Amino acid sequence: MQVSLSQIKDVSLLMVGRRLWNWWLKELLNLLPERAAEWLSDHGRAKLFLTPTERGSILDLRSSRDVLISSDSVDRNTLTLEAIDQFMRAHEVDPKDTDVGLLLPESLIFSRQLYLPLEAAGAVDAIVSQDLARKTPFKPHDVYSDYATVPGNPKAKIVVHQWIVQRQFVEEALSDLDIDLARIAFVAARATGPNGPAPYIKLAGGGDAPNRWLRRMTLAFSCSAVLLAIVAGSLKYWTQQVEMDRLATEIAIKNKMAQQVRLLIDQSQSRKSALLHLRLQRREMPGLLDVWEEVTRILPGHTWLTELRVAEVGAKHEEQITLSGFSGAAPSLVSTIDSSPLFFDAALTSPIAFDPGESRERFSMQAKVRAAPELKEASR
Repeated sequence: MQVSLSQIKDVSLLMVGRRLWNWWLKELLNLLPERAAEWLSDHGRAKLFLTPTERGSILDLRSSRDVLISSDSVDRNTLTLEAIDQFMRAHEVDPKDTDVGLLLPESLIFSRQLYLPLEAAGAVDAIVSQDLARKTPFKPHDVYSDYATVPGNPKAKIVVHQWIVQRQFVEEALSDLDIDLARIAFVAARATGPNGPAPYIKLAGGGDAPNRWLRRMTLAFSCSAVLLAIVAGSLKYWTQQVEMDRLATEIAIKNKMAQQVRLLIDQSQSRKSALLHLRLQRREMPGLLDVWEEVTRILPGHTWLTELRVAEVGAKHEEQITLSGFSGAAPSLVSTIDSSPLFFDAALTSPIAFDPGESRERFSMQAKVRAAPELKEASR
């Protein structure tokens, strides 16, 4: 049977995903106390192995990590379920969290291997069951069987290790021990060879299925909560980082625009100063057009004039302007006129009156015009 490259890739990705999950689960359990880790994990149940002997049985109590806790030999006359429970409690092991199994000689357990194609990964149970009925002399109702899969070989095959034990051997061993079959969770044997895992056959009885499912659900919810917390924290950090990057970009753009505006203002001020300097050089005294242009420049948009006069006053023949008109803020015009380098001594010549028709304040004021030397000093 030909195996396509895409199928091999799918199986490889599945194996990588399983390894990643096992690593994640191992790291999570390492963060928890040992008892909590054992209670949550699927392998968190201790195991008690009953090995039949001529006088009774040997009790081997092992932790969930297959570490020997205690071993004792019990006479057949004193071997009862109550004695087994007391033996476990004496070593601080809860009988409800312990699987009791029967340890038989490896010669009583038939072992075989099957090599299945990768396409059969989703139907291993059905294939193993059918192969047992067709290719072995055993009848399903006369035996207990179980199997385990191991990583494939270079030929891209699924390696299945199957173990079979006759019910008769199990019942005879339990009859000698006077133990009910319902209390037994598995049948096992010690591995004598380096090839493959040790025989381990799960039975229907003895297990605390609801409790085991509860643990699995608790573990799933715990992993989900931790995963969601990590995702939420990562998402919040990523969102904040994106926002900070966006603000940094906008600040850089605004700074560049502000520098350009400032440069334009400086250029405008430089041009205005140069223009004023040229005008001062062209004529000794500002003319009517100069006065008109300066008044137009400095007056705010809410102000308009009805009269503008330029006249010489005094013995020094100083120029004086007279302004009349309407404004939305007439009192502020005095400081506005004085701020100009062309005018000084601005003052109101009549009280400010509100005009209902124009909805503005009527004003009349005058100011003196600087001579050329004074204008040069003011422009510096």
